[in-house]
Amino acid sequence: MLRALILLFGLLAYGVFFATFLYLIAFVGNLQTTALTQWLPWLPALVPHSLDAGRAAEPPALSVALNLGLILLFGLQHSVMARLGFKAWLKRHLPAAAERSVYVLLASLVLILLFWQWRPMPATLWAAESAAGQALGWSVFALGFCIVLLSTFLIDHFDLFGLRQVWRAFRAREAAAHRFVTPLFYRWVRHPIYLGFILAFWGGPSMSQGHLLFAAAMSAYILIAIRFEERDLVRQLGERYRRYREEVPMLLPFGRRRSASGAAARTDAG
Repeated sequence: MLRALILLFGLLAYGVFFATFLYLIAFVGNLQTTALTQWLPWLPALVPHSLDAGRAAEPPALSVALNLGLILLFGLQHSVMARLGFKAWLKRHLPAAAERSVYVLLASLVLILLFWQWRPMPATLWAAESAAGQALGWSVFALGFCIVLLSTFLIDHFDLFGLRQVWRAFRAREAAAHRFVTPLFYRWVRHPIYLGFILAFWGGPSMSQGHLLFAAAMSAYILIAIRFEERDLVRQLGERYRRYREEVPMLLPFGRRRSASGAAARTDAG
């Protein structure tokens, strides 16, 4: 019975995550205000809040403070729960197979809170006027999210989001050891998931004050999170990861690259 409940919880957590990820795409792209509504007339009802729409304007100082507070809350939850010590503590108080699903669910709930409480700052800083410029902006936006999703499957999507753990527990099987490999993007940068998010956050055909705040704050968080994540990876993997870190650039796909025969560890999210 317990194993079935753990499996059900893992499936629920994954379902919440996947819906949240899809909403994130619409939230960052303000998709309910675009021409997509001609083909998806239900989009505005499904996406009531986004970076630049959904709430009445408030004093700029208040909006900045609230929005930064939401991003800080996301960053603290995301990073603290990803640390090795916290994971070990959580596994002592919960079934070990559910640890990843708890992380995924709470991260999704914090993002949902951010979506709900975000204060738009819609004043436009710049916008592409030509069709080519708009196409380029949307291409960067779409490419970023595609890199994020594809990168999760290159390592182990179902392990990254807790499904493999709860399924193995349901089948009464031991947890599998993580392989250390460098598939595709991981031969070019150490953190393609983070790179994809940066492209997605900065992409699009226009930039509002709120969008700039979101993209800059989330990019700053990513740079901080990488430091903590790589510290844990060195503890886990030792010389293999040190060698990989020396050989493969962090985010930009150029720089020293002698060999990527080491491996890319999972980007558990900082």
